[in-house]
Amino acid sequence: MGNGSVISSNTTNATSATNGHIQTASTNQTLPASPAAPAPIGNGSKQGEEWALGGPGGACLCLFDIDRTLTGKQSVASPTCPQNSVQHNVYDSAYGRGDLTLSGLGQHVGSTACARCKLGIVSHGTAGGNSMKAKIRSLIQGSGYIPNRWSYPNNIDSPLVLGCSYKPSCVRGVVDWYNRQGSGISPNQVYMFDDIKDNVESFHGTGFNAHQVSCSSRDWGEGGRIG
Repeated sequence: MGNGSVISSNTTNATSATNGHIQTASTNQTLPASPAAPAPIGNGSKQGEEWALGGPGGACLCLFDIDRTLTGKQSVASPTCPQNSVQHNVYDSAYGRGDLTLSGLGQHVGSTACARCKLGIVSHGTAGGNSMKAKIRSLIQGSGYIPNRWSYPNNIDSPLVLGCSYKPSCVRGVVDWYNRQGSGISPNQVYMFDDIKDNVESFHGTGFNAHQVSCSSRDWGEGGRIG
């Protein structure tokens, strides 16, 4: 997939592009989201043809931004964002600061089709202190061990990357790390989830897939509340 697949949408929750479905531009397939939990990519089929992350003979990789993607606005849950979950006494230093608040997506990564893939983080932020880092890492313990080691753009030696201002290059670094472990991940089986439109659009021409995860209601200058 030489030109990549960029799917950008502002949605009313953290999981669906239109009517509970997500469309992959590269294959023109519409995938129903998992009914059990918020899902960036759902199990499904189109016209009787089974679609699965990874495809024949290859591994897949799902990567997530942290702030307002796996998390929501601090301490905002019901009724504004009923799917959010406030983690009391875990400090989140992003944006307005406060108690870490997990989005619906952040709480249920393991219930999505991404649970079958290799997983990782590519974030512009810092992931707060040790308590928040431990919590975020626990959200993506899925298909394979993820080392308790956080990386930065100049030296990516784990699938947990912080401080990344240009995400395609960091995604490439995570792919290279996994492939050094023998994963065999190709660009068209890489899926990046982010809340910021410009970040998603930066993936044009990279060969990677990207999808915007966001509430339609967004805080001025801060991003989506999520959930």
